[in-house]
Amino acid sequence: MRFPQQGQFHIVKYLNGLAKAIVSQGGEIFTHTHATDIGGSNPLCVTTAAQVEVRAQAVVVATNSPFNDRVVMHTKQAPYRTYALAGRIPKGSLTTALYWDTPDPYHYIRIQEMDAPADYDLLLIGGEDHKVGQDDPQARLACLEDWARAHFPQITAIEYRWSGQVLEPDDSLGYAGRNPLDRDNVYLISGDSGHGMTHGTLGAMLVRDLILHRPNAWGKLYDPGRVTLSKASLQEFVSHNAVVAKDYTELLTSGDVASADEIMPGSGAVLRHGLSKVATYRDPEGQLHECSAICPHLGCVVHWNTLETSWDCPCHGSRFDALGRLLMGPANSDLAGI
Repeated sequence: MRFPQQGQFHIVKYLNGLAKAIVSQGGEIFTHTHATDIGGSNPLCVTTAAQVEVRAQAVVVATNSPFNDRVVMHTKQAPYRTYALAGRIPKGSLTTALYWDTPDPYHYIRIQEMDAPADYDLLLIGGEDHKVGQDDPQARLACLEDWARAHFPQITAIEYRWSGQVLEPDDSLGYAGRNPLDRDNVYLISGDSGHGMTHGTLGAMLVRDLILHRPNAWGKLYDPGRVTLSKASLQEFVSHNAVVAKDYTELLTSGDVASADEIMPGSGAVLRHGLSKVATYRDPEGQLHECSAICPHLGCVVHWNTLETSWDCPCHGSRFDALGRLLMGPANSDLAGI
């Protein structure tokens, strides 16, 4: 199928322009600021890890996976790892367009035209998604490269490889609006399914109108509290949550390896110590580092990610670095020390 009048723009340039616009109109942007709690009602009070309190009439949680929601939203969407690489191709050797295929796992193609004097363009290939903690990341990235080289033999070299994480809603449509079972002035944007450029902008427009009590034609469509009764969405709901239920059985199983002696430098594995499960990492110098393998969000056992050298929670997608420090939610604290 061919869709005419496609558009492509540079997300970093867009975000730079957006940041400048916010600041020029009196807004302030704070990075490396960890919000730990949202309290109060009117005004709301956001507390940071540095014990700074920020008061506001409305709060929007746009953190990919909402950290302020313990259960509801996490039963309606599932976390997936996604992969991408960029390969050199001769300039002009492929028609510029946005390409997708439809298998599962799927693939997509983008072309990044390079400025002179470069005599090549970058072909961006992504896909091979899988549920967090349910497959081998290194193998999936290798599959992506095999697929890319098979379909685009003009690739001369792979310049970059990376991975990311997306949230897939059960009914395939993102969430933007009031947080279910929360105060009326707490909003969220989530479930972007790899379309963050679109949903980030769309969600901001929708939430803005809700805060200002203005009508918005998209409100019901993207409502986080909606109930979708289609057969496909119900099947996804059952499938996602059945996998989560199965993940909890790992609390009763043995560890990934029998002894820390089996863990190679730069690698990690979950060990069983009596009734406890321990996330054990051996750094490149051979030093062992241990912390609890139990995710502080809702108690699942984390898995070692060989590609990102991180601990990933297969239940709801929380991620921690090799030493157990929080990388992304919905957990909102580090793995517990031993």
